[in-house]
Amino acid sequence: MNEEVKEKTKDEVQKEEVRQESSPKTEPEELPKVKKEKKENKYKEQVAKLESELANLKNEYLKVFAEMENTKKRLKEETIKDRKYASQKIAGELIQPIDMLSKIVSSKAPSKEIENYLVGFQMICSQLMEALKKEGVSEIEALGKPFDPVLMQAMSVETKEDTDDNIVVQVLQTGYMFKDRVLRPAMVIVNKKNKEEKKEEE
Repeated sequence: MNEEVKEKTKDEVQKEEVRQESSPKTEPEELPKVKKEKKENKYKEQVAKLESELANLKNEYLKVFAEMENTKKRLKEETIKDRKYASQKIAGELIQPIDMLSKIVSSKAPSKEIENYLVGFQMICSQLMEALKKEGVSEIEALGKPFDPVLMQAMSVETKEDTDDNIVVQVLQTGYMFKDRVLRPAMVIVNKKNKEEKKEEE
């Protein structure tokens, strides 16, 4: 009896082994697939992260590059500007003494001997003014022109009936430009008509 039970048990064991061998192995096949998907997802996340970092680095690079280009452009403009107006300070300092010298040599000489000296000083004054003109200094034409507060400074007003309103009738001190900058404004007297006459004209 015991031997029959043992044989049956052996038979059952063998049958079970055969059944296991013949049955499809689902788990061992599914595990590598799941692992593969996890790896792919992980790689995709890493790629997305790297792409994001690359985009950020690219933006930072473009910002730095743009700042450098702007700095270079600004420095270039400043260098050109400095070269353009390099002699403005010395020109401004020379204008006053040259202007005074010009007035002196233009005055009437009390004697022939002094007149000869004045002629020589007039030549020197002309040469100095010519040198300043080469550097970009020019006189502001004010007499007979409409008053311009940017180029002129009104010292007083006069009323001339035969002159239009707001016209410069006298220049007290010559003004000068240095290229496109005002070196010294012209000091002028401006014509202002009477208010009653203005009302009549209106």
